[in-house]
Amino acid sequence: MKKIDDNGLLQCRFVSDLFSYASKEGECSSKLFVKAYVYSSVAERIMRPGFLFDCYDVPGAYEDIKDEKHPGKGEVFPSFVMAWIGYIFTYIACISGHLLSSLYRSVKPEELYRMYEAYHSLDNDLAAEKIAEAKGIRLELNDLQLYKSL
Repeated sequence: MKKIDDNGLLQCRFVSDLFSYASKEGECSSKLFVKAYVYSSVAERIMRPGFLFDCYDVPGAYEDIKDEKHPGKGEVFPSFVMAWIGYIFTYIACISGHLLSSLYRSVKPEELYRMYEAYHSLDNDLAAEKIAEAKGIRLELNDLQLYKSL
């Protein structure tokens, strides 16, 4: 597991704000929004190392995801839970090197929703380790294992 850098922390905060915003808007299912985000060009843009230099705002990112993926209506998680899901999901991606799509196949938003009570108050590294252990996600991958996970 690598240490998260400043860019990674900014990515986590942005995605946390984005997920919280989506929940507050209440226009689409939280589960479908997370999936739409993971497979969107917005996620690719946010997860790039140069993200710090993009002038991207949360409402614009939200609208881009809606326009690109059209997530449907359904259950909306509380905004504070969605904020944590966005943060920890991005945090795990940053420290492990896994692609968001790979993580999404291993741990779904509804599972993170159920984990919220137990893990939201833990240190991010500890929460990431516990989630990874529970879902069989390897946090320490060598280059060959990372390549195979793509």
